[in-house]
Amino acid sequence: MTEMLTWLEGTTIATFVRESSSLLAYTTVLSLHAMGLAIVVGINTAISLRLLGFAPGIPVAPLIKLFPLMYLGFTINAISGVGLFMARANEMIGNSMFIAKIVFVLLGVVSIELLRTNVFSHGVVLESGSLPPRTKLFATLSIVCWALAIISGRLTSYPYFVASLLGL
Repeated sequence: MTEMLTWLEGTTIATFVRESSSLLAYTTVLSLHAMGLAIVVGINTAISLRLLGFAPGIPVAPLIKLFPLMYLGFTINAISGVGLFMARANEMIGNSMFIAKIVFVLLGVVSIELLRTNVFSHGVVLESGSLPPRTKLFATLSIVCWALAIISGRLTSYPYFVASLLGL
C-alpha cells in the first residue's frame, strides 16, 4: 500500500499540484475543490431546506432540474479532490479526519440519491403536493452528512489537534 501511495505522489500530476509555483497548480486545484463543494452542498442544502418546509411558496417538482448541476459540482469536487489527494497520499491515508471526510462524502452522495429516487421520482406525489413520509429524514440526513464532510475536511489540516481533543 505504501509503495502504491509513494508512486502516486511521484506522478507528474501530483508533483505539479504539490510543488509548482504556478497558479494553475495547488491554488487552482484547491479553488476548484471549494467551488465544486459550494455547488453540490449549496444546491443540496437549498433543496433539503425546501423539503423540510422552508420557503413553502417554491414548488418542489421543478427542483429536480437542479440535480444535474449538483452532479456537475460533485464531479468538479471529485476530480480536484483526487488531485489534492495524489499530492499528499501517504499523509492523507493515515489522517483520521480525511477518512471521516471520505465516509461523510459517500454518505452525502447516498443521501442525494435517496432524495432523488424516493422524493423526486414520484411525479404524481410531487404534483399533488404531498411528499413521501421519509422526505424530512432524507433531507435532514443530507444536510448533516454534508456539514460533517465539510467540518472533517477542514480538520484534515489539524490532525494533531483533533487527536489531542480525542485523547489519542
